[in-house]
Amino acid sequence: MGSAGDAFAVQPNTVVPHAPEYNNVVSQTESMKKEYYNISATAVEKWDLLFKVNTSTEMNAILTHYKDQSSGYYLFSWTSVPAYISGAAISGRWVPGSLKITPVSNKWKVSLIFEKAV
Repeated sequence: MGSAGDAFAVQPNTVVPHAPEYNNVVSQTESMKKEYYNISATAVEKWDLLFKVNTSTEMNAILTHYKDQSSGYYLFSWTSVPAYISGAAISGRWVPGSLKITPVSNKWKVSLIFEKAV
């Protein structure tokens, strides 16, 4: 059993990047003209982590880490970042509600969304 803030070291089978999200706000003036504001120039980066898990023990290790981080509350380090993303550990959180576990022929498919800390 882990604890809050423990690094996540399970290697995903596939990592799918999301498009960067910018904190832009659009408002309308009285003349119906749209005004655009960029609240932060730093993009939010997210990745889908996809796992093909062979045993319930492996699936429970991922589930336990998600629970130990109180879903998206605690910041932790993802230590097994594939080189095509950044090649280094990234600090971040699980996106709340992103955990999906699907049984497939006595095995498991698990997916999570990891969000880089900004």
